[in-house]
Amino acid sequence: MTDSPENDPAKTFRIGHKERDEAIELLREAVGDGRITVEELDERMEKVQAARFPIDLDEVLSDLTTSLPSDRFRPGRGLVRSTPAARAIETGEPLVIKAGWETELRRGRWQVPPSIRCEPSMSNIELNFLEVDTDLEAVDVEIVAGMGSVVVVVPDDWAVDIDGLSKSWGSVKSVVNAVPEGRRPTISVRGSVGMGSFRARFANFLDRRRLAK
Repeated sequence: MTDSPENDPAKTFRIGHKERDEAIELLREAVGDGRITVEELDERMEKVQAARFPIDLDEVLSDLTTSLPSDRFRPGRGLVRSTPAARAIETGEPLVIKAGWETELRRGRWQVPPSIRCEPSMSNIELNFLEVDTDLEAVDVEIVAGMGSVVVVVPDDWAVDIDGLSKSWGSVKSVVNAVPEGRRPTISVRGSVGMGSFRARFANFLDRRRLAK
C-alpha cells in the first residue's frame, strides 16, 4: 500500500461500469449464500452505484471477500475475486441462477455467459438484457422445472427461441420474434417450466421509466 493518499490509485483511479457490475454480482452471490439479507443488498447496491473509487467499493465488500476491489490497483496485490458470471465465461460452464424464497434479478450491465441455467424452485427469475453489451450471437438458457417463473426481457432487435421449452401444468408465452435483426443475439430457451411459467417480452413502461433515470 502506498504511503500517501494522493499517490494511492485505489483512492484516485475512477471506476466504471465494469467494477460496479463485479461488485453487484458479488453482493448477489452473498444473498444467495445467506450471508446478507435482501434489505442489506438494496442498501449496499445504492452505495455501489454511488462509488467513485475502488476504496469506496472496499467499504461495501470488506466483510464478504478477502480480495478487495482496491487490490487490483495497488502494487503487489492480487486481482479482485471473479464473479460467478466471469467464472462461467472462463470455464464454459453455465451460470446457475437459483430462486428459492427470494426473487432473482439480473438487470443493468451484467456479464452474460453463453450458457445460463435457471432454477426457479419457489420464486421468480428475471433475465433483463436491455442494457447488456455483448458480442454473443447466441445465449443458451436452460430452465429446470419448478413452481416459480422465468421472465426474459430483450431489446427490440433481439430474438427469443422457445421451441426447446416444454410445459406440464405451467404456461409459456413469448411476444418476441424468433429471428433477430441482423447479427443480434438469439436467446434459445430449453428445458421445462413444470408448474411455473415462462414469458419473453420487450421493454414495458416500467422498464423504460427505469432506464430513463
